[in-house]
Amino acid sequence: MLNLVAVFIFFFGIRSYYAQLSIEKAPPNQLLIQCEDTHSAGVPLDVQIRLYNNSEKRREIVISDFTFQIINSDKQQVYSFKQTQPVRSVFEPFTSRLLFDLKREKEITNLPSGEYVIHVEAIVDGKKVSAEKKFMSVERYELIVENFSDFYYVGENAQLKLFLVNQTSRVQDLRIDPVSVTLKHDGKIVWQNTVQVEPFWQNVKVGELIELIETLLVPFDKEGVYSLQLECVVNGSTNSLVLPVACINEAEKNLKKVKVYTDAPKIYNMRTPLQFSVYLLNESRDDVFLEIEEIIVSLLPTSLNFKKGPVRMWLAPYSKYEIFRFYPYSVSAITQPGNYRLLVKVATKNDRLDFETTLQVSE
Repeated sequence: MLNLVAVFIFFFGIRSYYAQLSIEKAPPNQLLIQCEDTHSAGVPLDVQIRLYNNSEKRREIVISDFTFQIINSDKQQVYSFKQTQPVRSVFEPFTSRLLFDLKREKEITNLPSGEYVIHVEAIVDGKKVSAEKKFMSVERYELIVENFSDFYYVGENAQLKLFLVNQTSRVQDLRIDPVSVTLKHDGKIVWQNTVQVEPFWQNVKVGELIELIETLLVPFDKEGVYSLQLECVVNGSTNSLVLPVACINEAEKNLKKVKVYTDAPKIYNMRTPLQFSVYLLNESRDDVFLEIEEIIVSLLPTSLNFKKGPVRMWLAPYSKYEIFRFYPYSVSAITQPGNYRLLVKVATKNDRLDFETTLQVSE
């Protein structure tokens, strides 16, 4: 009897669920706005517009009258771009193509706090296609720490530099109170200090970095996991930064608990922007602490040859750690079709990992 009831609920429940789904097909052409939901003023706004071919057929598409707008909460247009000249392009089934990249046209760093709307539209094969997306711009002052490591050894002092960035929409005169530095272990304060800084700064530009503390010493006396909190008041606004950090007796001597992984595509079309990362994967159930002497990433036969090190890495259980990122805007490495080899080398004093994969590039 219970089995019959279960079957009845399952059958009619499934029918009821699918009856709510739309049976209409997706439109053949679709615009997608790629943008973070929250934008920090003082940092260039990053927006990309892509056109998707939702058809299962290979199509030649004509695009014209492309319009891009950013509108504030008062319905005022703060930026616009228009391209009227028709462009023909061939789209493979279920693929997309980059139509517009804001960073290549305009660097926008002066958006005041508030809600904004991005509106895009275009004529695709004679039909109007449009899309909208909202995002928030946030003005703030950001604390940045340099020379900070994932972990330190027992008895070692961290030697840090502290900076402040004006991530507002305008030039500012700053009044800065002393910086409070707190080290906590298991939620309890184990060390604390207050550091005097230059209290007045004039005409600090948007995105400008000012040095608050040249050398900040933080002691680590006992093994464990800590949180380092830095806090200061800027123009009456409290700004804080909390960083996790570990104190250990000994790091791993080899790389047997980790492996190299990349999300780089096997097949790539030159007409689309390429972006991928290379990671170290921790495949164990333990925290892994590594003293990496050198990281080398090469893309042959191009001149791309990235080097980094030495660096300390703390990999949580079953986590990945980004060691390299390929940006389409800053690295014009791939200029022609062919087969490319991505080579990665990760080395410590006692061990070494080598990784290789290929990218097949077409026009």
